[in-house]
Parts: sequence; C-alpha cells; structure tokens
Amino acid sequence: MRAVVLCATLAALSLPSVVGAQSVRLTEADALARLSPESPRVRALRSDIDVAKADVAAARRWPNPRLTYDRESVAGVREDMFMVSQALPVTGRRGFAADAANALVDATGHRADEALRRARADLRLAFAQLVAAQTREQEMTAAAARIRNLVEILAKREAAGDTAGFDRLRAEREGLELDADLGAAATERAQAQARLARYFTDLIDPVQLVAADDSPARSDVPPLESLLERAETVRGDLRALQKDLDAARFSLKVADRSRVPEPEVVVGTKSSTLPGADRGGVLTLQASVPLFDRNAPERALATARASQASVRADALRRLVRADVAALRAAVIERRGTAERYRRGALAMTGELERIAQISYDAGERGILELLDAFRTSASARLRQAALEAAVRDAEIELEFASGWEIR
Repeated sequence: MRAVVLCATLAALSLPSVVGAQSVRLTEADALARLSPESPRVRALRSDIDVAKADVAAARRWPNPRLTYDRESVAGVREDMFMVSQALPVTGRRGFAADAANALVDATGHRADEALRRARADLRLAFAQLVAAQTREQEMTAAAARIRNLVEILAKREAAGDTAGFDRLRAEREGLELDADLGAAATERAQAQARLARYFTDLIDPVQLVAADDSPARSDVPPLESLLERAETVRGDLRALQKDLDAARFSLKVADRSRVPEPEVVVGTKSSTLPGADRGGVLTLQASVPLFDRNAPERALATARASQASVRADALRRLVRADVAALRAAVIERRGTAERYRRGALAMTGELERIAQISYDAGERGILELLDAFRTSASARLRQAALEAAVRDAEIELEFASGWEIR
C-alpha cells in the first residue's frame, strides 16, 4: 500500500516539471496580444461592417440615364426621335439616405467593438480560471507531499516499534484521498488550458499553456457614478443604439423629402421624312406627383425604429446601471471576504500544523488529530485560492460592464 501511495505522489509531483520543460508561459497581457486584429475570431466579429458599407455606396449612387428611340410612320411620313432622360435627385433625400446608411455602419462598428470587448473579457476570465486551477493543483501537490513525508516517518517509527501500524495505514489512506483529489484538480487545469487555447490563432497544444499570475496590486474601486459615466462613453452597445436612433431620424427625413417631386429632364432630337422638314430638338421636364403614395409607410417605419432605438437605449442604460452597481458591490464584498479570510483562517494554519505535530510527537494527540490539522490547512489554502479567483472574476466582469480598467 505504501509503495502505491509513494509512486502516485511522485508521479503527480514530477508531471508539472515535465510539462514545464515544454511549456508556453503567458501573462494576461501576452494572452490578450494573441487575440490580434488579424485573428479569424476578430475578423469574423468585424465582417458585418463591410456588409453595412455596401448600403452606403447604394445610397450614394446616382440613377442611370435612360435612352429612348421612338419611330412613327403615318401616310408615308416617318418621324424618328432619339431621347435621353435623366432623373435629378435635387431634393436632398439621397444625402439623407447616405447619412442613415453611414449611421448604421457606425452602429455596426460599435457592436463589433462591443463583441470584441466581450471576447477580451472572456479570454481574461479563461486566463484567471487557469491561474486558479494551477493554484489548486499546486496546493494539493504540496499537501500530498506533506502526507508522503509523514508516511515515510511513520514507516520508520513502525519499523523501530515506536508507533502502531494503524497510524501508517491511516496516513496512507489519507494519501490516497489526496491523490484522487489531485487527479480531479489536474483535470480541471487541463480543461482551463483548453478553454484558454481556443482564443489563440496559432496552434498551441493546450497542455503546454502555463498562466503566469503577475497581477499588480489592487487599486480602489472607483465611485459608482464614475463607473456609470465611463460606461456611457465606452460601451459599444449603448453607442450603437444612439447611432440606430440617428439612422432612424435620417430615414424620417428621407421619407419627408420623398413627398417633394424630383424632376426628370428629357433631351433629344426629332427628324421627319416630310419634304422640307428639318431636324429639331426635344426638351421635356417631368415629375411624379405624390397624389396617392405620400410615403406614409416609410414615415411610420422610420418613426417606429426611432422609438425602438430610444426605448432600447433607455432599457439598456437601466440594465447597465443595475449590473455595474451589483458588480461593484460584489467586488468590494469579495475583496473584503478574501482579506478577512487571509488574516484570520489562513494565517493560523501553519501554527495549527506545528502544534498538532508537536502534540502527536509527544503522544498527546493521535494520528487522526494530526491528519485533521493537515487537512484543515490544505482546505484553508484551497479556500483562499477560490476566494481570490472569485474576486478576479468579479473585477473582470465589472471592468467589462463599466469599461473602467480597475487594475
């Protein structure tokens, strides 16, 4: 049994060093740099902008001239007419249509920027999850090493007749439990590596990824009003809705100007086979009269879209305010919880282990009390790592919701 425990523990301890020899060590900044503007993920997010730009070109185009040839023959007399007609967009609706299309291009760009911000935030969350998974695995590896040392000491004492075999067997049993937990921690670390690797363009074996936790010291959380003010200027979804509103207003102007007729000029020549007839010119000015179609549907659609954009913007602002307030409170509370736990429970773990070890060596405590002290110490370190990970997750989400770089 002891050989099994020792082999499993040594394998768990040696694995990180083997992987580290071929590892790709990244800081959070390095990971974000790999999400470059040329990556397929980013280009896919911004591909809608080119589609929206095509609508601008369509709105700016001039109508094509129309060529007409007319031939009439009556009583042996033939008349031929060649005419060219050109519609003249002089009412200004073409410019307003282009302005509306440009506003939609800006809205599409802001939504792409927001999607990219979300992708960067998700990458940072994946990086933080990998840091947390690595920390858990390291803490459990250290706990397994402490049990291994204890097993070795107990085996020597048993051989010398100083302790009973129960103590060694119970320590080996604790080692098996830790080995099982360590295997689960290694699986979580591998999953976190795979989640982070999917954000990168270049092909990287996820097992090679190592997250370097180089987080700077935490700064104070800004006031709520400052965060909300920042969100108004940074969040792409809010800015996109404002551009949607601008586009709807321009579309309403297009509908209003469409009620004003745009003239169409026709020029050409006319010739006749009648004896003594000469070639003459043709000039016609025509326009459609908005008698039946006064663009009521277009006006209604533009008005509805303006109202829709305004209502959505108001609803999103309320949602952003609630999210930022909740996330700010979560960051402050989680920071306080992690700090209190560090100063309280985590600070006493080393002393608890030392006292338990001395008491066991003096015969005042049994093996169960000693193992409980080891277990409590390991649990405290894992809890601290979980609390720090929760703080980091809340900070990243607050930074995304408000657009404010806290760290």
